Amino acid sequence: MEMTDSLITCLICGWYIHFRNQTLFTMQKTNIHFILVFGFFLFAASCAKEGPNGPTGPAGPSYTGNISGHVSLYDQYGSPVLTGLNKVQITLGTTPSIYPDATGLYSYTSIVTGNYIITAADTGYAPTVLNTVQFVSGTLYRDIKLSAIPGFAITGFTAAQSSVTANDSLVINVNADTRIRRCILFVNSASTVSNDISNHLFGYIIDIPANNTTVTVSVPAQDLYNANITSGRKVYYAVYSYVVNDASVYEDFTTGKKVYNAVSNPLIDSAIAP
Repeated sequence: MEMTDSLITCLICGWYIHFRNQTLFTMQKTNIHFILVFGFFLFAASCAKEGPNGPTGPAGPSYTGNISGHVSLYDQYGSPVLTGLNKVQITLGTTPSIYPDATGLYSYTSIVTGNYIITAADTGYAPTVLNTVQFVSGTLYRDIKLSAIPGFAITGFTAAQSSVTANDSLVINVNADTRIRRCILFVNSASTVSNDISNHLFGYIIDIPANNTTVTVSVPAQDLYNANITSGRKVYYAVYSYVVNDASVYEDFTTGKKVYNAVSNPLIDSAIAP
């Protein structure tokens, strides 16, 4: 009996000691984990502190080289013009203007690394622009194309709301020609409608078949609605004679819109959105 009691007492004491040791071990592990985690966050916080910025590094290397290319001219039908190439005035940034040779070759020499804008203009042709020409070194080739301003005129233009379908109906009159031509139509909700990028919402390029003197254009109501011209609102249209395969059209750098310069004087009329 006494041995049994002693055995039980020993077992209880052993269990207690083991439990206490395990508890202490667990507490020690917990404390160690806490200390490690706390130390990590202190380290991260110290790394996140921003000190003063260092001096700006030196600029990249600057080189010199050439920007060259050929000028091409096109008439109102989109056909190449092989004469007068040496009359095209070319301007690179703020440098003095130059002129190509008889073959249309132009060249700027000793150009410093940088971004440039190239413009080209000639009497009777629509001016064109090459935006953001990036020059680094060596010789950079950039060709330039110009289209003639059309020599034919729009002789008549009327716009009206269609009574049959959900669109506006436009009638364009021109003189007859044995070759295919084009006209271009711009749409706006204001009477200032024009080919200027700030004065139209959208437009259409329209083919004029050979020998035709009248072209009818339907403007779908949905196109007007998409431009926030709601039903019953006044719509203004401007139609210009336009070149075939326009080579002078370019993208305006600030708005991303296309600039159409190869046009003649417009005729303007208005109608009501269906």
